[in-house]
Amino acid sequence: MKDEIKISRPLLSKWAESLLHMNHHGTLIQRELKSGDIKRAAVLAERARKRAWKLFSEMLEYGAEKPKGYCEPQKNA
Repeated sequence: MKDEIKISRPLLSKWAESLLHMNHHGTLIQRELKSGDIKRAAVLAERARKRAWKLFSEMLEYGAEKPKGYCEPQKNA
């Protein structure tokens, strides 16, 4: 595997926007937890989790190496 991979600026910008959204979700989760709205916090946490998983998958697709010790998720039988 080559150490250098060319990634377009639009794709990098898309990834940066995703990270910003995840950060925003984290801020909103903290706010909802402080106010006691656990259901809303859970919804926001799930949205952040899905966005993080999508970004992780895209980065692997474009050549990132899987982290040491990473195991593929188990498929439901």
